[in-house]
Amino acid sequence: MDHRLTAAVETSRRWYDDVCALHDVPVWSDGHLWVALAEPPPYHSVVKTLTPGVGRDAVLAAMERHDRGSVADSFGTLDLTPDGFDLLFDATWVLHEGFADAVWPEGWSLVREPALLAAWCAAHDYADVLVPAVLDHPGFRVLARVDDGVPVVGAVVHDAGTVAGLSNVWSAGEAVTSLDHADLLACLAVLHPGRPVTDYAWGDDLAPLLDAGYVGLGPQRVWIR
Repeated sequence: MDHRLTAAVETSRRWYDDVCALHDVPVWSDGHLWVALAEPPPYHSVVKTLTPGVGRDAVLAAMERHDRGSVADSFGTLDLTPDGFDLLFDATWVLHEGFADAVWPEGWSLVREPALLAAWCAAHDYADVLVPAVLDHPGFRVLARVDDGVPVVGAVVHDAGTVAGLSNVWSAGEAVTSLDHADLLACLAVLHPGRPVTDYAWGDDLAPLLDAGYVGLGPQRVWIR
């Protein structure tokens, strides 16, 4: 298996671990499956596959404690339609090899204050995910471009050890057309120099990442019931 794909999935698992810890949600994993033992934060799956050989029966057994929720099929190998699930999205894992050094891009800043974090989350509909404790967590860096005190572009960088995870890239209003992934890569190079960067995307969000030098690694499908 491509080690880059393995790194992307592992980076996602580490994000899930840290986000659930922020919310005091216990989790379990045997190295093949990751499972939230209580309701996870919004937009997060209750079950995630970590290796491509995980079968449908194991996934369904892990879902038994949850009446509803989603399954992150990290390798796109499952069909859960017969089991009452709908396909929420069909995404592609991506990786950029990163840069050893860069200059912090003009206009970007780290979110350090609870009030700005609240505004960031309100703009991204993420208030129940990035709680104020994230500002003191060494693994997270919340990025923003701010216009007249209002965040108009944002992203989150997560420290996953040898890899940096990029997620929750958003822009609003006129800033939609000015989002520059080269700027985000520069931020990542300053924060985590020399590390590869992973993310996933689908639809219209995928092409800009590929144009910025990311490579596609394989599918991730999320099923929901």
